[in-house]
Amino acid sequence: MTTRIALTALVGRTGAVLLRMRDEQSAVRANRWSLPGGAIRPGETPVGAAKRHISEQTGLPVDGEPELFWHGFLPGTRVDVYCFAVATPAWNHDIVPSEGVLAEFVAGEEALSGRAFTPASGFVLGRFLDSNEYLTLAGRFFPSDPV
Repeated sequence: MTTRIALTALVGRTGAVLLRMRDEQSAVRANRWSLPGGAIRPGETPVGAAKRHISEQTGLPVDGEPELFWHGFLPGTRVDVYCFAVATPAWNHDIVPSEGVLAEFVAGEEALSGRAFTPASGFVLGRFLDSNEYLTLAGRFFPSDPV
């Protein structure tokens, strides 16, 4: 059976990315960092699931519609992953605490350092941080003028 999940990279004004970690009491991926996200419900679109997870898990505002960054199967699994990206004007003081979950904005260049990630978030996050999409959302991409 295939599992479909939607993840969203929320990028703050400084280029920091929102990461979440569930505590040891979590029944799913305890003590692992992840992007906001989770299962796509039957009949739900991937972008609809991404918006729902952003709202349910963070309560943070976003600038516009989440854009699909990557879609595919997690290698060696039957997990169909949709990874979206969107900017947010929010920062750490805007995060509403959730029991059993630590959430914080982490500088892009520090996001992968020393953290154990869920398989899907670990797979897509490095690719996202190396992308033009990330640089654009972080305000660091300046395409050259056409000749």
